[in-house]
Amino acid sequence: MCIDGSAAAQAGNPGPAISVVIATLGGPTLAETIRMLNQGSVVPAEILICIPQREAPRVAGLDVANLRVLVTDCRGQVAQRVQGFRAAVGPLVLQMDDDMLPARDCLQRLRQTLLANGSRCAVAPALVDRATGHSAYRKPQAKQWLLRLYYWLMNGSQGYVPGHVDRAGNAVGVDADAVADQQVVRADWLAGGCVLHYANNLLLENYFPFPGKAYGEDVIHSHLLQSRGIELLVDTGARCELDLVYASSMGWRDFWKNLRGDWRARRYAMALRGRESPRM
Repeated sequence: MCIDGSAAAQAGNPGPAISVVIATLGGPTLAETIRMLNQGSVVPAEILICIPQREAPRVAGLDVANLRVLVTDCRGQVAQRVQGFRAAVGPLVLQMDDDMLPARDCLQRLRQTLLANGSRCAVAPALVDRATGHSAYRKPQAKQWLLRLYYWLMNGSQGYVPGHVDRAGNAVGVDADAVADQQVVRADWLAGGCVLHYANNLLLENYFPFPGKAYGEDVIHSHLLQSRGIELLVDTGARCELDLVYASSMGWRDFWKNLRGDWRARRYAMALRGRESPRM
């Protein structure tokens, strides 16, 4: 199967074609994510569903013209995604989680921003809480003195810096509503749920060193991209919704499991950056 810019133009999408890679276990929101992608102003040339053999029957009923199911010989979000990266044939590749709901013009905006900033960049959209319509990274509604204390503990005198990995290894997201005057924000990290890359810049080896759920893999991935000279951008005009899961809704067992996994990944990411700190 050959996909190039001309194929995209024939589909009403002038510009380089986009391959979408979704690493999944066949979750309940996958079909809606695919539908939203194909209703966009730029339709992907192909959507690769990367799924382990045991879960593959869950996607057997998906009948979409530009869909390709890649049954992987591994299990794990990063490992599955890497196999999808290797199989993707478009010059631009969008990594996406199976619970992301892109706005109609999301891919169009991401592609425009990517092309406008040269061949050594990757770009992500602003993430929006589907339930509230607010940024997924909106600041907590708390007293200002308390917020200042918190961000000082996390990041010293620099305090709150959107798009920055702070001194505690915490990845601070970009609240698009708070930086509405900036179309493009340069960042230290990009949330892995939706990122557009040039195919030539993709990491094609499994970089996540732990078994189980890939907590914090996006911070690790971001550092490795930056170490190769890839600039990380957030387009605040490109929007993608998701259903947030708050720690307060978890049982104690899941909460501690998440906390341990997150801490382990952050510690590893900070070691890669040479920035280990007691603030963690």
